[in-house]
Amino acid sequence: SETNMTAPVSAYAQRMIRLSQRIFTEYPKIVFSKKQHQEQHEKFLRFLDDRPHTSGTLVSMNYYPRYGEMYQLMEGLREHGLFRNEHRDFQEEVARLRVLRGKQRKNMRLLYPKRMPELAPCCKQSSKK
Repeated sequence: SETNMTAPVSAYAQRMIRLSQRIFTEYPKIVFSKKQHQEQHEKFLRFLDDRPHTSGTLVSMNYYPRYGEMYQLMEGLREHGLFRNEHRDFQEEVARLRVLRGKQRKNMRLLYPKRMPELAPCCKQSSKK
């Protein structure tokens, strides 16, 4: 909202007006001259043309650690007894004890295999020819 004061506004009052505009998201409209607008547009185009956006470290393939490879290496070391994954050891022990008690989990995929979708009557191949 604009102030209708004719007297010069103090610096404190100007700051308070700006603060209330920020709080209530009434941002002042910034007006560029045509020359300023053209300069900003050219600067933005130069920024886009400088280098491909995929070459930065944040979006390159080197950003994320190689979790898959690390997992496979650790599993290999674990199989040879050179690395202990206590969480996996605990999970396997719980599964082993469940089997001993006869409480192992049922493999639902084996109990209920996927059914092939039936064809519509118009699409079924008839044996009459």
